[in-house]
Amino acid sequence: MNYLIQFQIHIFALAILVILYFFIQKSRIRTFSKHLINWSLITTSIAIIDEPLTWIFDGQQFFGAFFLEYSTNFLLYLIGPVIGGLLMSYVDFRMFHDRDRIHRRGFYQHASIVTLIMLILNLFIPVYFSVNPVTNSYSSAPYKLIQYIILVLLYGYFFVFVTTHKKKISRNETLIYQFFFFIPIVGMLLQLLNSRLHFSWTSIALALFVIYVFLESTPSDEDYLTKLYNRNSFDAYMQHLIQGNRQFSLMVFDLNYFKEINDKYGHVAGDETLICFGKALKKSFAHKGLAFRLGGDEFAAIFESGHVDDFIKTMKEHLQQNGNSFIKHLSFSYGYHKAEPGMTSDELSHIADYKMYSHKKEMKLQDPRGER
Repeated sequence: MNYLIQFQIHIFALAILVILYFFIQKSRIRTFSKHLINWSLITTSIAIIDEPLTWIFDGQQFFGAFFLEYSTNFLLYLIGPVIGGLLMSYVDFRMFHDRDRIHRRGFYQHASIVTLIMLILNLFIPVYFSVNPVTNSYSSAPYKLIQYIILVLLYGYFFVFVTTHKKKISRNETLIYQFFFFIPIVGMLLQLLNSRLHFSWTSIALALFVIYVFLESTPSDEDYLTKLYNRNSFDAYMQHLIQGNRQFSLMVFDLNYFKEINDKYGHVAGDETLICFGKALKKSFAHKGLAFRLGGDEFAAIFESGHVDDFIKTMKEHLQQNGNSFIKHLSFSYGYHKAEPGMTSDELSHIADYKMYSHKKEMKLQDPRGER
């Protein structure tokens, strides 16, 4: 119970991270930025769990206690720059949207490599810390300050990086990075002044919470009307698949004669048409892919397996079950193309759009009621 009281701030911080993790996992939209947030959540959770263990094992006398005390402190020193590198990778990706760029920079783990070398040296010569093999007591070594200098330099580089490239992001995002990523530095300085103030990892947990709330969940993944995934989600998800060299296909849709529905039945009926078409699209791709509303009466679906004819047949069946005649007989055009190696998202969208408009022209010739 004493340990629970002593580390209750760690428990609260860990609870926040677990909740955030499940919120991110709940979304079916996978992006590289969310992967980086997930890795940051996991490593910070490990640190939050590990820090109390270093205190619990300190001075304990049982078989393996020395190994546990030494290894937990070893991990605690190493994980700080690992988290810093992941946060730096997240910021870089948010600015440049280039997954390969992050890989080329080694996920900004240069400080982690330096720390690992210092910790290996620490096995032979106390640099950061030592553990008495008889009493199993932890002691700080003369050069422990080096670790804090490394971390401050890492976050200092982050500050300069954000300031230099601030034109690539909005002013609000710049302020979020500069202010809330400054929190870990404050936490480290407080803990440096008083080792009993456990703010290092909890400050990072707070920064991750702010990042997720203000950057990853705003704007929403969903379209406000149809509750399908929106255009932002579409762009981010397709970019994620392309950069990950995933095999997938794109279908784009456009409703025919939608203007006539609005003119004849009113905008309420038009909204109902969009909602019903969105439901049919979502049901048809429920187990094979994801459905999106790109804007207006334009929709899309991204899927990794399945046959186009089967999807179209299922969609028409869902629409024909509707009681409204204009929805039951709703006409739509579509274009389909499979992503090819080296193809950009713009190229893929352009080809699918071209095929969709070609299909639209063919349908117009067969039933020339109007352009839409």
